[in-house]
Amino acid sequence: MRRILSLLLTLLLVSSLRLTAFAEDCQVECDLAEQQEGSEPLDPKVEAMLAWALEIAEDDAHGYSQRNRFGPNYDCSSFVSTALMEGGFGVESYLFPDEMVAVLPAYGFVVYRKGETEPQRGDILVRPFVHVEICMGDGACVSAHSDYDGRSGDGNGHEIEYRLADAVFECPFCKYAEYVYILRYEGTELVEFFCIPKNKCDRNEKS
Repeated sequence: MRRILSLLLTLLLVSSLRLTAFAEDCQVECDLAEQQEGSEPLDPKVEAMLAWALEIAEDDAHGYSQRNRFGPNYDCSSFVSTALMEGGFGVESYLFPDEMVAVLPAYGFVVYRKGETEPQRGDILVRPFVHVEICMGDGACVSAHSDYDGRSGDGNGHEIEYRLADAVFECPFCKYAEYVYILRYEGTELVEFFCIPKNKCDRNEKS
């Protein structure tokens, strides 16, 4: 009798966890759909970049890895670099966060320092040598965040993820503005960046 009761309790617990996870996934999808519905369409290349990033984040066949980071698993920089390529930008190699600040102006991105503007949907948020995220607006983001179990694929459903500002697995990088630069596609090369050691960059207006 005790074994039967124990088995029933275990089944109830598993069912409850699955229902909770399902409800969380549904809430994220509903919030994402509502957010996209209320936002202005961006440049087709940026929209394609976002669509690829969200598709990968929703597929648990893709997880976080620094050792094997060129698909199906990614780290933060290879994830964003691949999203740029899939969006149709002419990026020809995988860029690390510091390289994005120096290279992406050649592809129509304008680089702002934190505080010069507020992050918007489609922006790339960068902390050189540390981390990079794609902003989805309203404090939400999508990126490859961390490894869970060392195996291929998303071991806990949060390794590569679209995260709301108030999600259980929140992204402190976005919530606490740990980024240094905001890269925004504006379609023209307006400024030129020359980065020197120790992460000090000088911005020179083009003549």
